[in-house]
Amino acid sequence: MAWVFICIAAGAGGFLFLIVIDYRKVSAGLKPKADLAKAEIRDCETKIQAEQNATEETKEQVGSQQKEIEELEKELEELKPKVDKYREREKRRKPTKYKLEE
Repeated sequence: MAWVFICIAAGAGGFLFLIVIDYRKVSAGLKPKADLAKAEIRDCETKIQAEQNATEETKEQVGSQQKEIEELEKELEELKPKVDKYREREKRRKPTKYKLEE
């Protein structure tokens, strides 16, 4: 009866040995693919970081441009009465010109 257990143990040991050998074959074939995938992930992360930096710079530029737009709009509002006053004065000087344009 002991021989039966020894044979079963030897068969299980042989089966385990075959499983380990197959695992090593597969893992050896997958290691270069995994390394390539990791390298691609690093490349993508650097590209993402570069794009995020570019986005931040663009946001800063947009912010400064918005401030400049606000300043120019204020200046326009300040000059609008002067322009209207000038146009009124010109209408009195050259009434026929404005009648033709309207």
